[in-house]
Amino acid sequence: MKKSVLNLCLLLICIIITGCSNKGGSPKDKEETKKDHQDTVDEKKESFEGKFSVWTTYWDTKTIDNEIGSLQEYIDSICYFAAYFKEDKGPFIPEKVTDTYGSIQTDFKSLAFKSYLTFVNDLLLEDGSSSLKDTELLYTLLSSEEVRSNHINEILQMTMQGGFDGIEIDYEGMKKDIALWNLYVQFVNELYQAAVGEDILVRIILEPGIPVEEHFDFPDGPEYVMMCYNLYGYGTKPGPKADKEFLLEMVNKMEKLPGKVNFAVATGGFDFAKDGKVVQVTGQEAVQLIEEYSTTPIRDEKSKSMVFSYIDDRGISHEVWFADKETIQYWFDVIKEAGDYELSLWRIGGNIFE
Repeated sequence: MKKSVLNLCLLLICIIITGCSNKGGSPKDKEETKKDHQDTVDEKKESFEGKFSVWTTYWDTKTIDNEIGSLQEYIDSICYFAAYFKEDKGPFIPEKVTDTYGSIQTDFKSLAFKSYLTFVNDLLLEDGSSSLKDTELLYTLLSSEEVRSNHINEILQMTMQGGFDGIEIDYEGMKKDIALWNLYVQFVNELYQAAVGEDILVRIILEPGIPVEEHFDFPDGPEYVMMCYNLYGYGTKPGPKADKEFLLEMVNKMEKLPGKVNFAVATGGFDFAKDGKVVQVTGQEAVQLIEEYSTTPIRDEKSKSMVFSYIDDRGISHEVWFADKETIQYWFDVIKEAGDYELSLWRIGGNIFE
């Protein structure tokens, strides 16, 4: 009897010990499970979701192929920035824009991205300087039905001869000039009708300050793209290019426009110096500053932007705000949660997407 009791006790002790040793798995099992979970989280965190359009620029082409290669499964359209104007008011395409278009068509031929040629109201003056967002130029180009027709024909011919699928109009600086806005809306109507006849797509870029309370009669047909960036920048205190409140404000503005609506967020950021100087920085430039000054960025909770500070060689303090991949995806998520909208990314060049 005593022997039986002893054997039973030993059996219970073994069961308890075995149970304790297997509770939650071995330390090795726990570590592998934790690692597998973290890999899944990191993979999800590092991947964009859905499709979007991107811009290339004529002044920053070094990393275009690498960045498009990293984003190729997410890119729907590429907008080539930009055609602008000579002092005689005639539009032209910089050679670098044509070269970039040609190289992308060759290097990514199988992906068949839709292509847009972007037109901006910038003037290249004879002395080599520029007049940006020139509204006098717009009055010249849009003042009557005849001159609008001539301008539209120039745009269509340049777009078709260049082999682009669509036209993107990025005429800015009109602010509260309602007379100019009314001429512009007429131009958009006439441009769209002419483009449809040639099977050419149309995108219209709008600034955050568009006076939508005027109820402009924009046509239903073009894709309207709202610029959702530079919430903070030149002439402001330090801060991010966008945050949730700003993005939702832009979504609310665009509810007054017809047809297909698109929202553009921006890469990079700004370096705000204590002496008042503000300069734009790309993601790569921000990372270089972090390494150069051995500083550590933190993520701003409200905007999901990265922010860090440093003191330069002259003893001037700086505050840098920039968007990384996680920031961009957060901004995209805010917009997509607000409605079934299209997305765009300003811009390719100087980013780290790997």
